[in-house]
Amino acid sequence: MRLLIPLAVLSLILASSVPRLTEAPTGFDDKSNGVTDDATHQADETKFDGVEQLSDGLGPLYNAQSCRDCHQSPVSGAASQVTELRVGHQGPEGHFRNPEISIAHGAEVISGRSLVNDRAICPNAA
Repeated sequence: MRLLIPLAVLSLILASSVPRLTEAPTGFDDKSNGVTDDATHQADETKFDGVEQLSDGLGPLYNAQSCRDCHQSPVSGAASQVTELRVGHQGPEGHFRNPEISIAHGAEVISGRSLVNDRAICPNAA
C-alpha cells in the first residue's frame, strides 16, 4: 500500500504535465499561419499573385503566368489543381538522371530538371 500511493501521485503529476494536443485549424482564412505576421503575409501574397510576362523572363520553368494560377484552391497560396509530371531514369551507374527534353522541333533542349510543365512555353517565346 505504501508503494501504491506514491505511484498514484507520480502518475497524476506526469499526466498533468503532458501537453494537451489541440486540433489543427481548419479551412483557409487567407491569414498568416503564425510563421510571419499578417502584414508580411499580405506583402508576400501580393508578390505570389503577381502576373509575369515574357519580358520578365517567364519561361519553361513555369506552368502559367503566376504562382497563383496553379495554387489558388480555395485561396491564393493553397493547394494546386494542376498535376506535375516528373520524369527521369536510372543511369548505368545506378543513379537518377534528369532527362534531356527536346522542344521546338529539336531546336531547344531542356536539361537538368525533372519537372515537365503542363502549360510551359519555349525559352525563346517561339
